[in-house]
Amino acid sequence: MSYPGGGGGQWQPQNNPYGQQPQQGGYPQQGGYPQTGPQPQQGGYPQSQPQGFPQQGYPQTGPQGFPQQGYPQTGPQGFPQQGFEQQPYGYAPMGGEPPKKKRTGLVITAVVAVLLLVGGAVTFFALKKSDPAANAGQDTPAVAAKNLIEQLGSGDVVGIMASLAPAEAALSKDYMDSMTKEMKRLEILKPDADPNKLTGVEFKSENVKFDEAKAEKINDHLTINKLVEGKITVTSDVSKIPLTDKLMDAIGDKVSLTKSTTETWDITAEVQKRGEPIGIASIKVGDKWYPSAFYTIANAILEEEKLKWPQQGFAPQGAASAQEAAKQLVTAALDGDLKKVVTLLPPDEAGVLQDLGPLLLEQAGTMKPTGAKLNALETDVKDVTGGKQVTVKKLSVTAEGETVTIVREGDCYAADVPGQGSQKLCADEITQLMQQQGGGKIPAAAVEVIGRVAASVMKTGVGVVATEVGGKWYVSPVRSYYELALTVFRGFEPKDVDALIELIKK
Repeated sequence: MSYPGGGGGQWQPQNNPYGQQPQQGGYPQQGGYPQTGPQPQQGGYPQSQPQGFPQQGYPQTGPQGFPQQGYPQTGPQGFPQQGFEQQPYGYAPMGGEPPKKKRTGLVITAVVAVLLLVGGAVTFFALKKSDPAANAGQDTPAVAAKNLIEQLGSGDVVGIMASLAPAEAALSKDYMDSMTKEMKRLEILKPDADPNKLTGVEFKSENVKFDEAKAEKINDHLTINKLVEGKITVTSDVSKIPLTDKLMDAIGDKVSLTKSTTETWDITAEVQKRGEPIGIASIKVGDKWYPSAFYTIANAILEEEKLKWPQQGFAPQGAASAQEAAKQLVTAALDGDLKKVVTLLPPDEAGVLQDLGPLLLEQAGTMKPTGAKLNALETDVKDVTGGKQVTVKKLSVTAEGETVTIVREGDCYAADVPGQGSQKLCADEITQLMQQQGGGKIPAAAVEVIGRVAASVMKTGVGVVATEVGGKWYVSPVRSYYELALTVFRGFEPKDVDALIELIKK
């Protein structure tokens, strides 16, 4: 099977030497891995969202291409924005020359952010039962794009997600199913809540048209279709979410549960204002075409930055095992090898980054090695949804002549630091440590929750999720973050939600 990325055509897995990577543990920040785990808000909805679809009550990042109501926004201009707070993306590469343009980091960080955000909280807010045939793929890129709009017209948000490229649809479904289970356990959603039938948002499309003559063929697996006319109406009703009675009672005086809200986005007027059509990307997977959220948003960013898609991208270069993929990624990060990092990402999930590869390197500028050397990396592996989680058992790194070694022993971590000797911390000591460090200033209930969540993470282990594509293994940033988010949620208990409810009532 062929996948987007690598400049087109049939993907040929390879094992090549190391390439280049951004700072901060090998992942770009502000659009790479979020720095804190998800926290229940507005009834426990996680804050990461799919981009490019209407959502209510959640902060947003990414380009605006569809109607969105009252959310803080970041991303390219030229799309409908009402009361949105514009903030530039930030990115600080490791050493070397600074980016050539003030906002060039937008390309890197926003695309990575999209990879993380697709499959987020909208799955709890606005899902209906979808047509299994929606993900069958289409014979042409134009029909694939039209299929996406038709799903909008049906009001079927699950259908919208299912009509996307297979990897994008799978990311959303896997996370939705797992998080719905956790929301039930925490007594946020009702026990009979079905992740395939949750409702709360409906779409209606009218007279939507594409200008097929203006469709832009980027390469053999990517076409940008041009949306020029129509209207899309979004109606949301919070009362239709299957929240538990206790949560509904708690937020009833804070949020209107009886009044629905409706907003219409006039595509025709927006195109006239922009002076150009709105691009909807279709990608070819195997011999079928699918609309892609990842590529659509990347294209919007490129248009805003006045940049062009590279004529040829990077070929994916997976590893022989999940453990080897993780090790190669760490080494590439320490070497400042961004190209190697990009080629180690899954070609089905992150093909957009591989297609953008040469441009990412150009925009990042010269990146120097960190000077740190990986001496040893021993890992444990376990099966998780969609792949294998690789967690650190032993890590030894030398930097500036000093070697730091961290070893995991059961639920404990031991660190050997020069000048400080060996130090050990176990999961059951977290709460006690919080009490000592807090000095009585942190509420006892908060100490208990933080200690329990931190202990849950320690017991599970810190690592990444690797997926297998075409017989090779790759590190998935999206699934790695999702697994971390789930680990954090698993540390919470229903009584923690009860405590949150009491705060809401005050």
